[in-house]
Amino acid sequence: MSDDHGPRGGGGAAGARRAWLGWWAVLTALWLALADSRRLDEVVAAVVVGAFGATASVIVRAQRDVVLRPRSRWVLEALRAFGRWPRDLWMLARALRSRPAGRIVEEPFEATGEDPRSAARRALAVAGGSLAPNAIVVEIDPDRGVLVRHELVTDDS
Repeated sequence: MSDDHGPRGGGGAAGARRAWLGWWAVLTALWLALADSRRLDEVVAAVVVGAFGATASVIVRAQRDVVLRPRSRWVLEALRAFGRWPRDLWMLARALRSRPAGRIVEEPFEATGEDPRSAARRALAVAGGSLAPNAIVVEIDPDRGVLVRHELVTDDS
């Protein structure tokens, strides 16, 4: 935890206020959208419940070590895994008749810092690398600078 308020990269007390306002707005709007009513009691309930939810969110946020600061291209790279779903599902369906041995694949990966950007890059690499049905990220080895993942079925199977 940082000395000022909350996790590293969180913007201190001002960041916590911005987070609270953002969560309050989103949760209040969600309540009103789901309630599908503009009656005064529903609006008051949305404001109050949104405030409770925003407060809980900021309390949980303060317990984190670091706030992730991903770059947009990293998010897009992680989401590319959804494009592999049809191919992976087809390969896995064909492999149901056999018992595939799988394989461990290592690829270069450099993100060794403890700053919010490096933490975000590691989190997105693990999540994105495990989204497709055929692969799961096993670990990131910062000493060797590699990402290790397991693939159940290979393209040549």
